Amino acid sequence: MEVLLAPDKFKGTLSAMEICRAIEKGLKKKYRFLKIITHPMADGGDGSLEILSGYFPFEKKVVEVDDPLGRKITAEYFTYNNIAFIELAKASGLVLLSPEERNPLFTSTTGTGQLIADAIQNGIKNIYLFLGGSSTNDAGMGIAHALGFRFKNKAGSILSPVGKNLLETDTIFNTGHFDFNKINITLLCDVENPLFGPQGAAFVYARQKGANDEEIMLLDRGLRNISKKIMNFSGMDPGGWKGSGAAGGIGACLVGLAGAKIVNGFETMSKLTGLEAKLKNADLVISGEGKLDASSFQGKVVGGLSRLCRQYEKPLILLVGQNDLPKETSIANGVHAVFSTLEKAGSEEVSLKEGPRLLEALAFDIKFDFI
Repeated sequence: MEVLLAPDKFKGTLSAMEICRAIEKGLKKKYRFLKIITHPMADGGDGSLEILSGYFPFEKKVVEVDDPLGRKITAEYFTYNNIAFIELAKASGLVLLSPEERNPLFTSTTGTGQLIADAIQNGIKNIYLFLGGSSTNDAGMGIAHALGFRFKNKAGSILSPVGKNLLETDTIFNTGHFDFNKINITLLCDVENPLFGPQGAAFVYARQKGANDEEIMLLDRGLRNISKKIMNFSGMDPGGWKGSGAAGGIGACLVGLAGAKIVNGFETMSKLTGLEAKLKNADLVISGEGKLDASSFQGKVVGGLSRLCRQYEKPLILLVGQNDLPKETSIANGVHAVFSTLEKAGSEEVSLKEGPRLLEALAFDIKFDFI
């Protein structure tokens, strides 16, 4: 009997590989006959490069860049076979700022753009940019600035590429640093939020980046404005693109100005790592994430796996940190059973502190009489 382990990380506590090891240990204590295939996963957000490094012989590049507030730091990206793999969070992530420093009116993705520019200057023509964990709501102005675009106000002055200047932008021009007809930029994300509006970048994500109610309204107005300016520049309207609201609206500038494309992070990670072939051969799939909630089946690892398991008629079990979904919702998404470390631990403190032991115990308790 073959079991495929393909969990996402428990954000802030356990890596996907650590989860795989704990589950494998629990299963093998009870079922020595099992063939266990470990395949840690990510959905295209922060942490994806750690996963991919287990599948590709990456070459690491370290570059001096601007952090979200313009301070000099070093950040890394990876290359393989004329492809650059860049994680937004490395240069523009929320983790780079203290809680007091977080405010998307003043943060910028310039550092991420500097990583992309470095790759292009070194002859790379294909860029994979992994979105997630951003501290920004600049619609990708910072990245575009680092790639040679400039944003002017009505007086003709060049604006700093930060969130508060989305609303001040009147015109956009390209200084011609790079020929984007010869460069392919692919944006991997796990959400389908539009650029602006009630489900847009500002209203859904800006608060967790430090914005208050008034600032969220200002940012949303700015996103509406930059959408119009991008349309004036390129003839493309980013307002309705699925996923353009990811990571503070990065898709708006990169798709509209540089011809990038937005793809589903899980599906791309699945192809890059060969997940589907392993899933076809498995008798059971076990996955999980830190918190199972309403967003879990909308582009994340759990949702992607549930679709594949239904397609190939494979039973799916989820081991999660916390389960906020009713049983009916999980069943409707093809999940056989859900077990949580919080339920096993009895308290959040114990669940967070003893995650590996609890996952091992949950795996030990799994019964295979349904296969």
